[in-house]
Amino acid sequence: MNEENKVKRWRTVKSKTPIIGIDDGGFDRFSKEDINIPVFGVIMKGAAYVDGIIQCYLKKDDPQATNIISHMIIESPHKNQLKAILFQGITIAGFGVLNIASLYENTGIPVVVVLRKYPDYPKIKSALETAFPSDQERWRNIGFAGEPLKVQDDPLLFLQIAGIHPQDAYLLIKKCTAIGTIPEALRIAHFIGASHFHYTN
Repeated sequence: MNEENKVKRWRTVKSKTPIIGIDDGGFDRFSKEDINIPVFGVIMKGAAYVDGIIQCYLKKDDPQATNIISHMIIESPHKNQLKAILFQGITIAGFGVLNIASLYENTGIPVVVVLRKYPDYPKIKSALETAFPSDQERWRNIGFAGEPLKVQDDPLLFLQIAGIHPQDAYLLIKKCTAIGTIPEALRIAHFIGASHFHYTN
């Protein structure tokens, strides 16, 4: 049986479905400092209004990114209402590569990754092999995310998903987006993150 056929379809995808959009704060990618990078989760009811903001910290290229973000969500008072976790890409805080299947298993909440272009996998693999020659876990996590699904041609939009049917994921993204192709929760998380740039001397 195809994996997506094992996922129970949602009865309805409402315009005020509670979701969380997660993004990191800005930082100097070439810094050698051992810095704490803030990660912000913006909880929204669809594209309507913000219901809360939560936060955790990751190290640059943090191999524990999936576990730390899982813990942030599980410990949140908003956890029980959330119907989906949204990201813009599966890397966070540099090359902290998320295992979206594990994130879904840990939290019980479906995960949707929004991509505006198809990833350049040869380039990504080359960069990982250069930066982490003895570590295969990051590349395996990329594989666990599955093939990006093209759900829209104009503008181009791809999704990677865990724990949700592709059609429901696409409907959810549309319901949670007010402008362009990026859901409001992700847009706001990105703006908050951009305002917390970590400067080094």
